[in-house]
Amino acid sequence: MTTTTEQEQQQEGEYLDPYSIFKYAMNSPVTRDRYITRLDRFFRFIGTEGTNIEERCRVFVQNARKDNSWAFRNIINFLQVQKERVDRKEITGSTIRNYVKAIKLFTEMNDILISWKRITRGLPKGRKWVFFI
Repeated sequence: MTTTTEQEQQQEGEYLDPYSIFKYAMNSPVTRDRYITRLDRFFRFIGTEGTNIEERCRVFVQNARKDNSWAFRNIINFLQVQKERVDRKEITGSTIRNYVKAIKLFTEMNDILISWKRITRGLPKGRKWVFFI
């Protein structure tokens, strides 16, 4: 289901693809590169079709807008595998949260409604660094 704004943009030929909208949200080139890499790993894990990140973004948004629970299930499945990696000490809890940040930004910028409270509730806590001088 498309919103009136999206329909107007498509009619005017100014439709922004999901990848461009995602990139627009980040100012830092380092953050942009890391988020894109993490998002692409997520898309590859869930088997999103496409030869490049732009196509995978488009396919994911189309599928998520058709079936919101499909997106939610795929995010949970991906994060569950990452939690298992934390249990095996392959990655830290902070690494999972970095994946969440990238996926959350992508879904929010592309108007995909996901219950992030339900998702983040089950995540391990990341280490918080405090520097004393």
